[in-house]
Amino acid sequence: MPKFTGIEGITVEEHLELFYSYADNLDISEVDVWMRVFVQSLDGEARKWFRELTPRSIADIEALDDAFLKHWGDKKYLLYYHTEFVNLKRESGESLSDFNKRLLYVQ
Repeated sequence: MPKFTGIEGITVEEHLELFYSYADNLDISEVDVWMRVFVQSLDGEARKWFRELTPRSIADIEALDDAFLKHWGDKKYLLYYHTEFVNLKRESGESLSDFNKRLLYVQ
């Protein structure tokens, strides 16, 4: 089973893709079972986040995906930023102006 902790290099979208593939292999058709299995794929801070949700605030799989994406999505993790920072180098022959422009588009 894929695990999502919220602090490792895997994105929310990657985790959802891995989880959906895993769940499809198990042939889960009941919504409550699907959601319980999904919760088992969360670990650490991500599981803590889920446990702190208001009881019965998640009605179905789509609502769970939405809440998960809203909370954990669009965040790039510390490891990502560290790797990007370490890899930033001015190319041989690159002007300082061009290097600065390139930095503006690093995402």
